[in-house]
Amino acid sequence: MDRYFVLPFWLAGQHLAVSLDSVVRVLPALAWTPLPGAPDTVSGLVNVRGQVLPVVDLARRFAWPSAAPALWQPYLWLKTRQRELVVPVEAVEAATACAAEDFSPAPHPQVPSTILKGVVRTAEGLLLIQDVEQVLSDADEECLAVALAQAGSHDGND
Repeated sequence: MDRYFVLPFWLAGQHLAVSLDSVVRVLPALAWTPLPGAPDTVSGLVNVRGQVLPVVDLARRFAWPSAAPALWQPYLWLKTRQRELVVPVEAVEAATACAAEDFSPAPHPQVPSTILKGVVRTAEGLLLIQDVEQVLSDADEECLAVALAQAGSHDGND
């Protein structure tokens, strides 16, 4: 890997990024519907182009304060191995390429995190690279699957 392509964003005053290959698109602010029985990290569901997607509060996953929803708040539409989801963030920057030698992978003694993919050194400081496969914990994935199944069984199709 000579270059690492990422989409930087801001969340709870922190500079993060996701691998560009996991980004479907950046969306404008969305109105979501609460999902009873969902894990705490899932705020609810949105309908994007006919696709129902969970809204995941990544700040809550990091145990950071969640931002209040804002009219111009961007959402990242991400794809993981298990599902597609959206994550509200404070701001999104232009996609960028990082040099491989500036990337420190996790878990590593220098980056002891199971939630992050790694850290990139930049001229402005450190850029935390979120592992999109860890946006939801395994327990949250199971809880969300149950909540979605229950919501589906009550949608009038049974």
